[in-house]
Amino acid sequence: MKKGLSILAVTSVLLTYTNAQVRLSGQAAAYGVKSDRSSAPRVVNKGKPTFGWRFDLFLDGRVTDNVVALANVRVFEDEEIYIDYLAIRITDIAGPALNFQIGKFDMPFGNLDERRFPVKNFLFGLPLIYEYRMSMPNQVITRADLLNNRGRGIGMRLIDLGIYDIGAMVFGDVGRLHYAAAVSNGTISATSNRQMNNNNDFNKIVRLAYTPMMGLTIGGAGAIGAYLVDSGTLLPRNKAIGDYLQKIGEVDIEFSRDRFLLNGEAVYSEWKVPLEDEDANLSVIGYYGEAKYTWFPRFY
Repeated sequence: MKKGLSILAVTSVLLTYTNAQVRLSGQAAAYGVKSDRSSAPRVVNKGKPTFGWRFDLFLDGRVTDNVVALANVRVFEDEEIYIDYLAIRITDIAGPALNFQIGKFDMPFGNLDERRFPVKNFLFGLPLIYEYRMSMPNQVITRADLLNNRGRGIGMRLIDLGIYDIGAMVFGDVGRLHYAAAVSNGTISATSNRQMNNNNDFNKIVRLAYTPMMGLTIGGAGAIGAYLVDSGTLLPRNKAIGDYLQKIGEVDIEFSRDRFLLNGEAVYSEWKVPLEDEDANLSVIGYYGEAKYTWFPRFY
């Protein structure tokens, strides 16, 4: 906690001494929840009823008209500080069509964006495809282990918690077309927002979205990268880590009209897996839809 506060303090001092415009904001949420007692990965607090809380702090510092420092700090009831977002953004390099960002930020995959925060997220947690852990880890595994891990919540996620990762990105708008291209540590499933890269490859992500009319945006993204951890041990059949890739693609839609909001997303992912007797291609499809109607402010 002290380390996190120190980082915030140093950032604030640096922004102050560069005559930056600093904006500080936040939001808090509290809840009560009771899950069934079960060993399923989605069970909260092992099924015991509990109260909890969450606080998000947003710190934006504008150094110049085109250079901005962004940070998001998250605290839960365990009072541990999590720095989700910490990036430098340079805008209007060649007008709105070219911008650059580097640091730790949400990768351009999917359309979760600001709906991850309590004030806009009407689910408890995130959509299932962002949270559920599969049976496959990012390490060499046998067929027996793969089967035994089912339903235990100890493998990789299909999409890792909204993809806050460390990397660099170019992005921009060309008329109604929005694009982004990024490289990052880890892959969409095997990344961690608290670690350096775990092998010699970088994840490559490309996203395109189109807004044909006000209130409707249709998008899609694809990513590819080596997902295994480089532990220094030999892989089966003397293969290299770069031979085992995760390939993932998604399509999404956002539609709003008056008080109605609809979001949906579908994902297809495939991994090449080094099993003990042969290489196998394992795949999965995930999807979700959300609909929200607001009757009057703060009630939906």
